[in-house]
Amino acid sequence: MVTKNQNPRYYKMIQHFNELTSIPVVLNTSFNVKGEPIVCTPLDAIRCFYGTGLDYLAIGDFLLSKEERY
Repeated sequence: MVTKNQNPRYYKMIQHFNELTSIPVVLNTSFNVKGEPIVCTPLDAIRCFYGTGLDYLAIGDFLLSKEERY
């Protein structure tokens, strides 16, 4: 369980996720595609992200999205 005092940014992200989805849980798991090594660098993460069905990728203060913008 994450508390506000332990990690304020992560706590706030979980709160926002709950507001958007009504699901107050975020799952943390290994980041890799079956048969591939676990992502180790931001560049690995971006490459993996675009090769999967993920919609968003958070790296530090940045949020990447596959949504098209017009």
